[in-house]
Amino acid sequence: MFEPIVINSEISKKELSYNEILKFRVLPTDKIPVPDVVLSFFDSMVMTRKNISCITGKAKVGKTFLLTLLNIAVLNKGEFQNTLKSFLPKGKDKILYIDTEQSDFHILLILKRILDSVGENKIENLLMFNFDAIDIEQRRNYTKELIYNTEGVGIVVIDGIADLIYDTNDIKESSIMASDLRKWSVEKDLHIVNVLHQNPSENSKMRGHLGTILMNKSETVIQITPCKENEDIKIVDTLSTRNKKPLPFAFEIDENGIPYISDYQFESKPIKKMTKKELFETHKIDIILDIFATSSDLGIGYGQLLDHFKRAYLSKS
Repeated sequence: MFEPIVINSEISKKELSYNEILKFRVLPTDKIPVPDVVLSFFDSMVMTRKNISCITGKAKVGKTFLLTLLNIAVLNKGEFQNTLKSFLPKGKDKILYIDTEQSDFHILLILKRILDSVGENKIENLLMFNFDAIDIEQRRNYTKELIYNTEGVGIVVIDGIADLIYDTNDIKESSIMASDLRKWSVEKDLHIVNVLHQNPSENSKMRGHLGTILMNKSETVIQITPCKENEDIKIVDTLSTRNKKPLPFAFEIDENGIPYISDYQFESKPIKKMTKKELFETHKIDIILDIFATSSDLGIGYGQLLDHFKRAYLSKS
């Protein structure tokens, strides 16, 4: 007979240390510098080191072409086509690009397109890996290994973050993945860009619990959609950001498959007229000051008060 298996019910726990916890306290006297900017859209920073971001959109909308455009901009450094700006310093200017969805052939196409745009000297700073045909645990372990052991990396691109976990609707697994991404970005002082599909039936919600958690954890969430008037034009907008929201921009793809910034003109939205209540709430202090600035030291009667109020109110409308 086999001997019964004895399961030890005592789970060893790391002893909590109060002093260890205090390391995470933020004080008003702390000197925390402005984060190093990896990429800006126009004059608005969208990606900084020690942070993560997301690029999202429907399947086959052009997310990989947007990544190609961003990679070209980062490798070129400085201002790119009057829209994108990259600030990676020498020694921290390598891109680690991990694809989990496409074949070797299609990844090589991307690499050659970028090479044609930036030249042989700059392409050395782009390290591309294809983790399509390996299992999930390998993908995750290989990704972490590359992040922690590749020198000089300033930005990591994971095209297919959903393929690093088993189930995007598993809240525990999704939370661990998001926490790992944040931890990796902070400990290695780099930015991690994650690509995640949107749900087919909803406009902007990223898939599963993973999408919800990454929406909250990301510094910036960038959405790509086809232009309604011309699907060859791709619109890039910011769904959410911790920084100043940048203006949208558009790009197209030339005959060689290389994306470029389009001169697409966005319609300016009409300014919403304020209601009477909103107008008063906005200008109430100025209105009150205007009323009593013209009053004598002896005070003001009710009739005069109404008259002055109407005049002051109308001057603001």
